[in-house]
Amino acid sequence: MEKNLIKPEELVDVLEENGELSIYNGVKELFIQSVDDKEGYSYVSSTNEEFGSSREAAEWAINELHKNVT
Repeated sequence: MEKNLIKPEELVDVLEENGELSIYNGVKELFIQSVDDKEGYSYVSSTNEEFGSSREAAEWAINELHKNVT
């Protein structure tokens, strides 16, 4: 198993602290930004995907980047 794998918890922490996240795997770059809407926070990616939680957004980003490496 690789030692340099990104953990969702790390991305969640960055996203919640900074309100945004940019991640790049050498092929593809993804950006996620928090949006303060009427019902609380939601998250939107650079590909217009919408997420209800930072965890969901982080897991999506990891899966998307993994698709381009395998």
